Amino acid sequence: MAAEPTEPKRVPGAESSRKLLQLLLSFTVEHPTWTVADLSHALSMPQSMVYRYVALLREVGLLDSASGKAYRVTDLAQSLAEAASVARAPLSDVSLPYMTAVRDEIDETVLVSRRSGWFSYCVERVESRQPVRLQFERGQAMSLHSGSMSRILLAAMNPAERESYFARFPDALESKNKDRLGDEALREVARRGHTESFEEVDEGIWGTAAAITLGGEVIASIGTAAPIYRVDEAQRARTKQLIVDAAAKISAGLQAQSSASRAG
Repeated sequence: MAAEPTEPKRVPGAESSRKLLQLLLSFTVEHPTWTVADLSHALSMPQSMVYRYVALLREVGLLDSASGKAYRVTDLAQSLAEAASVARAPLSDVSLPYMTAVRDEIDETVLVSRRSGWFSYCVERVESRQPVRLQFERGQAMSLHSGSMSRILLAAMNPAERESYFARFPDALESKNKDRLGDEALREVARRGHTESFEEVDEGIWGTAAAITLGGEVIASIGTAAPIYRVDEAQRARTKQLIVDAAAKISAGLQAQSSASRAG
């Protein structure tokens, strides 16, 4: 199972903006339309405040009237989802064949993740056919200080960013993590471009990951994990090499695609 990410510290002085975004994010596939009264009740906001936020979102084109007294999100909101999909697509498209090849070799779940803000997110996964599987879903947030895939991304941050991260999540540097999360250890991970983990996210689980790069910058990580009882030392070494090779091939594919796009 995946470790729950720690909540980031709240931005001071942003309560009004936070409530506005909370209202907008209430529009989901399961609940695509809302009335002001229902939003007021669900969000524990005065109706006058909800009316003001709805008016603002209508003004910028994110909300529009639906049937009756309800409101719905507009196609402008849909463009945000499309933007996320477009940003993810090249990485997913290039990665999937290599992820599948690794999965077919080791029969363990293979994932690709990338960092956004203070968390890493699962971008793509190819599922193991074995009964014990990883529980990371696409779009799931993962703490940057736990597990090999996230540590690759943490190591790629500059020292100032890492300092800010640890200031936000001081519990990350508890005694059991200090050796692997120190500056020297993370510099070594960045230098090698790959790492492994033992029981960092879940008890009894071993994992390994490697950096995916574009233009010399780490943009994502590819990794896998398995119950320790299923992977002896020789299997771990073979799996690490497969992941490192896949990362190199994905990186080359992304670079070729980027060069072709610029040339076009």
